[in-house]
Amino acid sequence: MQPQKAPITQLFSAPYQYQIPVFQRGYVWTLEKQVIPLWADVADRANALLDRRMLPSGSGTHALRPLAKHFLGSIVLAPLQNNFGRVGAYEVIDGQQRTTTLHLLILALRHATQQLRDSPLPQMLDVLVRNPGPYPNHSDDHHKVWPTQAGRQEMRALDEAMSADAVCEAYPAKIERKVDGKRKVEKVERPLMIQAYLYLYHACLAYLRGVDLGDAVDAASERTFSDALVSAIRGSNVVEPLQAKLDIQTDRAEILYTTLNENIQLMTLSLDAEDDPQVIFETLNARGEPLLASDLIRNLIFLEAARDGKPVATLYDAYWKHFDEQSDDKKVVSANRYWREKERQGRLTYPRIDLFFFHYTILRSQHETLATHVFQGFKEWWQKERRDLDGELRRIIKASEIFHELVSPEGTTYVAEFGRLIKTLDVSSITPVYMALRERLEADSDSLRFALSDLASYLTRRAVCGFTTKGYNRVFMRLLEVVTGAQEKPEEALREALLKLGGDSQKWPTDEEFSERWSNRAVYRELRPAKVCAMLRALEYASRGSFQGSQEVPEQSKLTVEHVLPQTWEGDRHYPIEEMKDEHRLVRNHMVQTFGNLTLLTGPLNSSVSNGPFLDYEGEGKTIEGKKAGLGKSALVMNTYFSRPALQTWDDAAIRIRAKATLAAALLVWPRPVKQLVEPRKVSDALGGQGLTL
Repeated sequence: MQPQKAPITQLFSAPYQYQIPVFQRGYVWTLEKQVIPLWADVADRANALLDRRMLPSGSGTHALRPLAKHFLGSIVLAPLQNNFGRVGAYEVIDGQQRTTTLHLLILALRHATQQLRDSPLPQMLDVLVRNPGPYPNHSDDHHKVWPTQAGRQEMRALDEAMSADAVCEAYPAKIERKVDGKRKVEKVERPLMIQAYLYLYHACLAYLRGVDLGDAVDAASERTFSDALVSAIRGSNVVEPLQAKLDIQTDRAEILYTTLNENIQLMTLSLDAEDDPQVIFETLNARGEPLLASDLIRNLIFLEAARDGKPVATLYDAYWKHFDEQSDDKKVVSANRYWREKERQGRLTYPRIDLFFFHYTILRSQHETLATHVFQGFKEWWQKERRDLDGELRRIIKASEIFHELVSPEGTTYVAEFGRLIKTLDVSSITPVYMALRERLEADSDSLRFALSDLASYLTRRAVCGFTTKGYNRVFMRLLEVVTGAQEKPEEALREALLKLGGDSQKWPTDEEFSERWSNRAVYRELRPAKVCAMLRALEYASRGSFQGSQEVPEQSKLTVEHVLPQTWEGDRHYPIEEMKDEHRLVRNHMVQTFGNLTLLTGPLNSSVSNGPFLDYEGEGKTIEGKKAGLGKSALVMNTYFSRPALQTWDDAAIRIRAKATLAAALLVWPRPVKQLVEPRKVSDALGGQGLTL
């Protein structure tokens, strides 16, 4: 490895192209976290140089000390094979964000100095922003920095733009759409690379005018010029120059160029053939924007592919690109945000792609790992044996699709409903078991449904019974071993393992335990309301068949849990207890929170109905609808119970009877174990109270 410390202009002065490997992440630096601090460092050194120029130079013992240089960090480069007629190129192993941003800074200064008269600066900067060529058959060789696919469109637009105004026009912050025949203005987010360029351009222009971006816009405001600039970049189609009435000063432009040419330095490390890029990459990855575990995994895989002489770009396009990029209807490529969105794992949140590799690492290694040690766990498993890259990448793609269907369920299939239940119960540690089952069983197979039904029963029964979830990691590691080790019929091996679990920390609750807690536990108070809603919704889903006309149940976010006997019953004359004593009050306050008194609605009842009498009543010369009638109008199957003519009162006894109806449905939906697939009509009949005497 050959280290060299040099000013940033030296990095771009020779006709070289710095290529970001296709398997690295796109541009992720944001204004607040990286771009603004970088500019502050540059402006600080420029101001120091400006102050130095105003001092007498002196001589001998009175000579000024050399101005302190600012070190921006390091960039690791690997030379690429040079072909005749092509620009010389380096692959950026580490420091791609920094390299890209420095190119944007020099390009921004080049555009800002266009307004200078009779200055050589624009021409001096030309050679730093564009490789002169000629490259007749490879026009992209003119670009100094060549990013991943997701950033190439922006880089072309920036390098070819004649001004910042042209960039703003190409990437507006607001667009006008026609919605229902009306014109509507919508905000759109400019790509991060465009935002960085615009900030640096206007920062350079402001510096040439003597404007400090840290100064307040006016004396009465704490808002700085930098704040105003960021706001304009993100909210205005045209970003107006700051303090445009001030003259541009040639000497300040020269100071800024000299700062970049002499006082801002980088350490470039050029790799030799025997150097291991992956080891160096891992060592330096903490610089700049922290890398995701998945970034390290991607680099591990594709650097190995490069060492083995595999077609890296082809492998990346076929197997990995969808993690990093997406394209819209117009084939415009952008970063794939789905995999960068955060998902909760325990008390913390992680990017979805890192959570996928967390569960994938457990699935493959069959060892517990921490969410903060995903890369180490994956690397240890990966390097245990020689890997077939194509085969392993295919397995990763397949597993990512399975993970997607679990954490982002769509549609009305049983698999989707299982995913929704798991998400609400917050049992993400089951994910590797699910992935192992889905790798072996088709999504629409009865075998998978049996397996998922057993798992849903196990988790729901334990939640209702109030058993701890602390031992789930060990339980699911054991189940993972069972499923992957089964020679055939993994669903049967899973069931046998579940039935063998013992002790309150692991067991699958019996019918007796489940029935007692379902009927008597104050679940609304003791479980999160969202979990109660999910369980009731699961009963509703199971009750729907072709005879209802639709199996679609409203999303959980569109459902509300309704207390049939209001929680505020004590101050309500409609639900009295004769000769009430303290023990009566305690019993009822408990019963109000049990499953027998809870139902779902697609929208909250009018408060006068929700807290009103159970039956219709006369008032103001007309019949006013009671709660029974209001619930009976619901389109949900479970509320057919309230349409029963014999149901004429709602009290503690009525709650206990309905608890039997909901329990009968729950035992059908979550049996121990599942011996046959549940029939919707039986669940519907149970929820409706068929066979129960009021």
